[in-house]
Amino acid sequence: MKTPKILLVDDEEATLFGYSRFLTKAGYSIETAKSLKEAKSITHGKSFDAVLLDLKLPDGNAIDWIAELKSAHQNTAIIVITGVSDIATAVKAIKLGANNFLTKPLNMEDLNISIKKGLEFEELKKRDFVHQRLNPKNGDPYFGSSPVIEKVIQYANVAAMNHTVVLLCGETGTGKGILARWIHDHSARKNEAFVEVNCSSLKGELLRSELFGHAKGAFTSAIKDRSGLIEVADGGTLFLDEIGDMDLEVQTQLLKTIEEKSYRRIGENKVRTSDFRLICATNRNLTEASNKGTFRKDLYYRINIFPISLPSLRERREDLPGLIKHMLMSFGYDQFPLQQSVIDTLVRYEWPGNIRELRNMLERALLLSQGKSLNCSHFPGLEGSTPLNQDSSTPEVWNLDDLEKLHIVKALKHFGGDKYETSNALGISLSSLYRKLDKMQQHATA
Repeated sequence: MKTPKILLVDDEEATLFGYSRFLTKAGYSIETAKSLKEAKSITHGKSFDAVLLDLKLPDGNAIDWIAELKSAHQNTAIIVITGVSDIATAVKAIKLGANNFLTKPLNMEDLNISIKKGLEFEELKKRDFVHQRLNPKNGDPYFGSSPVIEKVIQYANVAAMNHTVVLLCGETGTGKGILARWIHDHSARKNEAFVEVNCSSLKGELLRSELFGHAKGAFTSAIKDRSGLIEVADGGTLFLDEIGDMDLEVQTQLLKTIEEKSYRRIGENKVRTSDFRLICATNRNLTEASNKGTFRKDLYYRINIFPISLPSLRERREDLPGLIKHMLMSFGYDQFPLQQSVIDTLVRYEWPGNIRELRNMLERALLLSQGKSLNCSHFPGLEGSTPLNQDSSTPEVWNLDDLEKLHIVKALKHFGGDKYETSNALGISLSSLYRKLDKMQQHATA
């Protein structure tokens, strides 16, 4: 097995000496450069498995060199070193082709892990096996293999190699919770707790108690001391789903906890600490919410350090055949290939509930098929029609809000007005359905 070659680019002599000494002992072959000019000269005639790159160099900002370096050496892992105040620049570096970023001062073990992950990712990419990072054969979920989802996978790899706050954005049902779990399972905290809290299902005092815990007698029903989930997540990952629905008062306490890694249980003066990694998710536009005052701007800035946007299914229809097959296999279905008419029908549909709705509809189809091969009749409401059963007199291009309204009305009618069944079928929470219905009512009366 060959020794990986690494180029260290930094203008500080002491830093280069420390990195070189540690990485040499870790089994790497090291070369160094103190400027952009020197680094360019070295890489012009020589390739490296990884480049550890400080952005601020005497002769320029190294971010301008990343795209050029990646173009000339496609399978070289680039790990950017940045100050805490340069996170936005580091995220830009990722978009230009860097694999990862680390903030100063560096932890040497984190550096070693980042290099190993970067080398592993580039090797997988070189073999065109990137999509197998999320292959069910490895016990991982399957997300697809389209270019847009592979970019998400790349960002998820970066997130897994760091401890920074991650914000997952996307429509309901796009798989934000699954991706959050994947990031945790591929991080250095994978052997510790993954704690999930849905902020839309708990409000006010209930959410505060769930997060921070409470002391006996703090309120009427507090009959004993109770640990909060922030305490449970110590050493692991805290996943706050639907953080856009969090009350402002709880947002204030959460911001302080994120910044200081300390908190108090409700009704207790003792200050406790928790070393948790935070991942948040939302289907809301938090920029708009912060401008309206329904979400704290300072909290938004604090959690928006490393955002990852998950695309809707209609933005990656090429992934649908693979997703359908993998979901059916997970339900024990083995009668492949599916009829092309079934695939065509499902690919044409808009999927406003995204992956969650797809899974629910496939599960319902299997129940209707009673062990027989799937056909279009097992997808009531979809067979032989374009999305939403629109007729030829309707426009070919629909406004997405109108599509969602029509689909919700159709689903409610199908379930006889049962909102609980409707929300399950659509793959959204009951509170989300009520919120959408309220919005529809407001528009109708406006």
